[in-house]
Amino acid sequence: MAGRNTLRQRGLKLWRLGESLEGLGLFLPAGLLLLVFTLWPAVQAVLLSFQDEDPFGRGRVFAGLANYAELLKDPHFRQSVLLTLRFALVVAFLEVALGLAAALLLQYPVPGIALFRTVFFMTTAVSTAVAAIAWGWFLHPVGGLLNRLLEGMGLPPQGWLTTPQWALYSLAVATAWQAIGFNAILLTAGLQDIPDELYEAARIDGATGPVILWRITLPLLSPVLFFVGVLALVRGFTAFGQIHLLTRGGPSESTTVWIYRVYQEAFFNFRFTYAAAEAVLLFLLLVLLTGVQFRILGRRVFYG
Repeated sequence: MAGRNTLRQRGLKLWRLGESLEGLGLFLPAGLLLLVFTLWPAVQAVLLSFQDEDPFGRGRVFAGLANYAELLKDPHFRQSVLLTLRFALVVAFLEVALGLAAALLLQYPVPGIALFRTVFFMTTAVSTAVAAIAWGWFLHPVGGLLNRLLEGMGLPPQGWLTTPQWALYSLAVATAWQAIGFNAILLTAGLQDIPDELYEAARIDGATGPVILWRITLPLLSPVLFFVGVLALVRGFTAFGQIHLLTRGGPSESTTVWIYRVYQEAFFNFRFTYAAAEAVLLFLLLVLLTGVQFRILGRRVFYG
């Protein structure tokens, strides 16, 4: 009996070892890719931010916090931070608001609703380059569709991408548009999880549409709204493609947001150590803001 128990224990250990090795084998390819293309470059960027180019051409030398001190004194950097905050907040608001509106509209039981949901999700499948070309044509100051519509209504055309007062907000709309489909699908799934009995009981009690939305839909949808809001804010801080393809930071640096300034410092001014310091600060700010969101807004999320 003792020998049989020993064999059974050995077999169980071998089975557990086999499962562990199988799990390790499944994780290893993705883990190596993550290590090589994400974690290792991130560590190198942090190390690079504490270095500086030697003026005598002897490579890089340790500079401590010199790059960070210079950043805090740089007025162009401070301007890019303010532009980024404004841009990210507008993008996050548009993504959440328009995604919620689309999700509510997609709830109506009309013929072909599945097709409409597919069309909404296709905005996510469109590449940034293709979307930028389409938005560039739509917002073109001469012959663009939006300006043609304005002229048809007797209004003057606008330089949506060529004037500082409009460029940043036009880019925010173009950036948010690409995520509306993804957000709408997530919010639609959240809406479908809300029991119909709650709506029926509210209507029997005489609740109107706005009251039902405010008292039932939004509280029960708050976990998905919170998740979508966090992703939207991160996207606003890290949006690069639309800016690079439509305005390249112009006009008059009115769209030179933080991440685009990192690109300019690294690949135009060839100040790689300075750009690394900017990137590290951006990462730290994103971590801080995400933590604040979880700390403050996370308490108001209803998980009932």
